[in-house]
Amino acid sequence: MRQLFLTAIFACLSSAVGFGQVNESLLFEITTDARGAGLGSSVLADLQDDVHGAAYNPNLIDSTKLGVVAFDYVDYFTGIGLASVNYQLKPKGAWRRQVGVRFMNLGEFAGFDAAGNATSNFNGGDNMAYFGASKNLDSTWRIGIQTFIGTRSLNREVAAWTGLECFINGQWPQRNTAFAMAVTGWGKQWGWKGSQPSGWLPWNMQIALTKGFENAPFRVFLKGQHLERWDLAPPGTYDDAIDPISGEVIQNSTFKLGDQLMRHMTIGTSIELGDNMTIWTGFDYRRRTELMATERLSANGLSFGTHFELGQFELRISRSRYHFAGASTQLGIQFNPSRFKRS
Repeated sequence: MRQLFLTAIFACLSSAVGFGQVNESLLFEITTDARGAGLGSSVLADLQDDVHGAAYNPNLIDSTKLGVVAFDYVDYFTGIGLASVNYQLKPKGAWRRQVGVRFMNLGEFAGFDAAGNATSNFNGGDNMAYFGASKNLDSTWRIGIQTFIGTRSLNREVAAWTGLECFINGQWPQRNTAFAMAVTGWGKQWGWKGSQPSGWLPWNMQIALTKGFENAPFRVFLKGQHLERWDLAPPGTYDDAIDPISGEVIQNSTFKLGDQLMRHMTIGTSIELGDNMTIWTGFDYRRRTELMATERLSANGLSFGTHFELGQFELRISRSRYHFAGASTQLGIQFNPSRFKRS
């Protein structure tokens, strides 16, 4: 099985280079997990297992919470909503397993024909189902594989996709340290109906480090994303400008190397306020930079959240600021359906 895992990683890296790509779905880019959103991005390296976070990394499957269901919802923008459901299966041999689904609803659109006459309204959205498995290599290292299939549609335009994700995690509890690497979102899309294109899905090479501290109730989460490509800045970001009145050249003062590095990074902090409550804060430099309005920085790029227990339920809520015009809200709930069955 170890050879299979290494072969899968090699296939991900070698096959995803040099092929045309299609547009990425928000199902891969926006985490529905309120904790991950509060920490700036989906959690990759962690010192604890987590049913919600396992949806984005099967190495975080919590073997002590078999049968637990995690439901997450994101109130995005302009009627767009994302949701996910994750369920942990019974282990099979040395492998922990999970299944789940993610949905994205783009809302309702007004339809018009070629002459501009109104037709019936239509909906659009993306859907995917996944199966993930994880195995301990030793007391420190875990490997995980997750496969997914899905569709995207907009009226009569339909495409299908399938793909594979690979993960490796290490934990050193005595040092309060966790490390992880992953290749996510690697897959292929096929145009099914209409003019939807075929091509490779954009993939994401990630690396993460999480550090806790003795006698301190907080942890720091560092994560690098899209490391498969160095320069994530839009074209012209580092070009000099021309004064429209004087015609003089205005030199770009951006520290290019630092800006390019920080566009890959997210940072988050988790502060424990007791056994049943935690506060999360996060910062995404790329989000803040690319969605910044002139002279209107606001709090875009920042996020915060918390969780608490209420009876048989664990509740999560977070807010992510994208732009001064608004923010996105993530909600999560975790429960065990078997506890509600009548005896």
